[in-house]
Amino acid sequence: MFDVHDDSAVEVELAWWDPDVLTEANIMPATGLATDYLNVFNEAVMLFGLLSDMPDMIEELRNWEPLTYEQHFARSGFQAKDLAILAYQNADPSIKGPFDALSQETCELLQLAIKQAEGLIQQSAPLDDFVAETTMALQASIMMLDGMVHGGAAGGAQDDIDALFD
Repeated sequence: MFDVHDDSAVEVELAWWDPDVLTEANIMPATGLATDYLNVFNEAVMLFGLLSDMPDMIEELRNWEPLTYEQHFARSGFQAKDLAILAYQNADPSIKGPFDALSQETCELLQLAIKQAEGLIQQSAPLDDFVAETTMALQASIMMLDGMVHGGAAGGAQDDIDALFD
């Protein structure tokens, strides 16, 4: 069993390309990406979905911090985080570029949604529709990122996500 914490850095560098090693570490060999990164968004979206019933969750959301792929793994408890970072650094730019762009856009959408929710809460405005639509849009973005991790393309659905925020 491959454990990046028990092996030397040299072994990690030599093993990063091995599909079996990547698979065992929960990194997709076809892309060099791991779904663990999506936790950056999943936790925040879960909290966002609670805002209608518990507006005080906005305090937790204010603490949400957007992280790049490498920042997430550098801070995470992911067992093979060094391997995840190395595989990402060596991922095909045609995969990594769109993935990074959609990740950045998802971070920006979430930050905007948090600010908009704060404004609605301060005005004591109804949150139900805003939370439902925003949660749906963010979940769609996360699903697209998940598809990209597994080897799919971003596709044209991004326009649908953007339209929900216009």
